[in-house]
Amino acid sequence: MRPSGAGRVLGFVRMEPRRQPPYKAPMRSFSALLGASCLLLIAPATLAQYGPPPGYVPPIGSQVFDISAFAGYQLNGDVATNGGNLNIGDAPAFGVALDYRLHSLGSLELMWEYTKPDASFSSFTSLYPSTGRFGAGSHYFQIGGMTVQRIGRLEPFIGLTIGALLLVPEAIPQAGGGSVNVSDSWRFATTLMLGTKVWLTPNAGLRFEARMLVPVVFNSGGYYYGAGGAGMVATGGVPALQFAFTGGLVFGK
Repeated sequence: MRPSGAGRVLGFVRMEPRRQPPYKAPMRSFSALLGASCLLLIAPATLAQYGPPPGYVPPIGSQVFDISAFAGYQLNGDVATNGGNLNIGDAPAFGVALDYRLHSLGSLELMWEYTKPDASFSSFTSLYPSTGRFGAGSHYFQIGGMTVQRIGRLEPFIGLTIGALLLVPEAIPQAGGGSVNVSDSWRFATTLMLGTKVWLTPNAGLRFEARMLVPVVFNSGGYYYGAGGAGMVATGGVPALQFAFTGGLVFGK
């Protein structure tokens, strides 16, 4: 009987280390769940330390349009005619531009610019008398497209516009005395621009631009017809090139 009792005791002793208490497995699962919850609570505070640096500018794609107010100086070329030279001085210029983004790399621009240089006419012949100096104001109304490329805070652009030029001259003083009133006139015009915007904040910055302004004068025309059809033709010329160098503020939304 003793051996079998010893066998039972030894068997009990050998079986005791192999028994796994039923409550230990749930405790492990609860500990793992508690650890994962602590990590989720700590992660936002830890990741906040690696947020956007100071001065971060969001992508330009979030802006739909921007408006610029600019001013500067415009260089005006003289106009040569068969009767003399129209001397146009350089003058300050200012205006407003509205850019509407059609694509991340392209915008539609509406632009108005005004300048008022002094002008005078020097005659080569007695048929056209010389004049004194008079104000020759001009308004450019333009619409066109521009290609843009965001590089950090810089947004370089190049563009082309077409539209109209409104000439508003003052009364022209005659060399022999008196003056002549001249009516306002409209001309076709186009411009080519190159510049950059510098965004100081996501919605405000500076704009720097160089623009070539090209007025076009249509000086002759005609009508033709024949077996191949009919149509109208016109020839035009560029009396002078103008170059405006401006800078200003830009506000985007």
